[in-house]
Amino acid sequence: MKSKILILLALFVTSLSFSQRNPNNDYLTSFTYKAKDGMTSKFEKAAGKKTKMFNSEDGNIIWTYKVVTGENNGVYERYMINQTSDSYNKDRSKELDYWSDNVLPYADAVSGPQRWMLEKWASVGEDGPPKKYLQKTTLVTKAGQDEHVSRWIFRTGQVIEKRAPNYLRRVFTIVSGGNPNMIVVFNAFDEYGVWGDSDNTFEEDYNEMFGWKQYGVDRELMFSSLLEWGEYVETLERVDVMLPN
Repeated sequence: MKSKILILLALFVTSLSFSQRNPNNDYLTSFTYKAKDGMTSKFEKAAGKKTKMFNSEDGNIIWTYKVVTGENNGVYERYMINQTSDSYNKDRSKELDYWSDNVLPYADAVSGPQRWMLEKWASVGEDGPPKKYLQKTTLVTKAGQDEHVSRWIFRTGQVIEKRAPNYLRRVFTIVSGGNPNMIVVFNAFDEYGVWGDSDNTFEEDYNEMFGWKQYGVDRELMFSSLLEWGEYVETLERVDVMLPN
């Protein structure tokens, strides 16, 4: 197990410089918008129409979630899922023109698009339809200190798989459009409070799998590797009217 973890961490650290040139990688592109005052309904309706017109086929699907907690409450995050390196060579001018003419009058862009690479070694659960809720945790590591964060992410994933085999988690690292040391962790679920049937606490299962008091050691090392402001947690809810079908 130790050698497996070290190999995964090495791959994580070295992958970013070649990420967008590797045809075997999977990507996510995110877009962030906020409806203009009094135009929420018009924005959702127009964006939903555009999504059904342009984003309902494999390779171009977009899911939309709305932030419901924290300072970004009310912001919409649109995720173009299952992208490949070749996806960024496609001509999307018609789609972008439609968005600019028919949707953007009702909303403002909060930030430019961001491209993310899926860290497959950290995935938990099988792909499927979009879950109702996302718990999104954004982590920003200190430069060159992502080893402990990667270990924590990998090991917590192993514990999650033991406790809740049907759980869904995806982890992405930034490729373009943000701090190069940024990691985002999505925990997806349809109901609150569903966490498996283990008799132990999460910490007890962690220590049982990785060693006595290892939970506390790994957690402290993880936090010490983040910038002072380097963790932010939000809850997002699926916007059904803006789904592709």
